[in-house]
Amino acid sequence: MGNSSEVAVARKQIHLRHVLFALLLLMFVFVLWHDERFVFVHSDKKWAYYFPVRWLVLPHVVTGMIALLTGPFQFSSRFRQRHLRIHRMMGRVYLASVAVAAIVAIYVTAIRPRDTDGKEWLFALAVAWLITGAIAFAAVLNRNIEAHRQWIARNYALTTVFVTVRVLKTIPIPHSNGEGPAWILVLATLLFTELGLSWQSVFSQTRRMQASRTARTPEPKLPGRGR
Repeated sequence: MGNSSEVAVARKQIHLRHVLFALLLLMFVFVLWHDERFVFVHSDKKWAYYFPVRWLVLPHVVTGMIALLTGPFQFSSRFRQRHLRIHRMMGRVYLASVAVAAIVAIYVTAIRPRDTDGKEWLFALAVAWLITGAIAFAAVLNRNIEAHRQWIARNYALTTVFVTVRVLKTIPIPHSNGEGPAWILVLATLLFTELGLSWQSVFSQTRRMQASRTARTPEPKLPGRGR
């Protein structure tokens, strides 16, 4: 019974993960056309704004796309076990893409005019994106795989924010103030990420310890039966 229940829970988790990644892919396609099509369609008015820094924007968009699309493969245990070499190679590509995209984003936001909307928000998000990626890289260099997995999860959560926040901005929210909804989305994303990382250690481990203690506790002897 215990094994069958664990398999059922694992299947539900994998199914939910696939649904989330599928939704993220749909949002990515939407954002690519709605917000980033100026990279391909130069008649868009945004191209004129980014034209002076076009050689920086292009690698930022491309590496950001690579990070978003290669990230999900880092969370597949089955893929990692069957294709460990490819997993490691894609991990290097992912972290390198994050580094390039984040550094370019930091530089571009730093040189933009002071009155640009969302400048501080994008700058802070890019810095956090770069730092979490650097910590994940340092962890894997020190062969701390568990810490590496946790920081990769946090880093990819920030990667998805660049997509989800653009979808959020297309939704008319009454009484919204500046970048307030965007900050709420970031905090909610990080909160759910931490919840996912600590769920088993907080709840499942306690149950396992209780079961182990129960199994180790000797049964009390009934009076009159042996010595």
